Amino acid sequence: MSASVYSRALLRAAELLGGRDRLAKVLRLPKAELDSWIAGDAKPPREVFLQVVDLILDETGPAGGPDDATDPPPHDAAGSSQRYRD
Repeated sequence: MSASVYSRALLRAAELLGGRDRLAKVLRLPKAELDSWIAGDAKPPREVFLQVVDLILDETGPAGGPDDATDPPPHDAAGSSQRYRD
């Protein structure tokens, strides 16, 4: 069985912060509880999961940031017609 979204998110956050001990400290909870969630024995409370998602976003930045794509070319709202250019 594949890992749940909860355990994957918790593992990613732990990796980004430098380990499970650090993540447990940041989340202010016992490491044993964190380990239980990662193992899939229980689900973290919604508030904790959302905090983990915020940690991941803070550490990695949002998808589609300025490095992911170039800006579209500028668009002339008046159109590109040559008839008004003399």
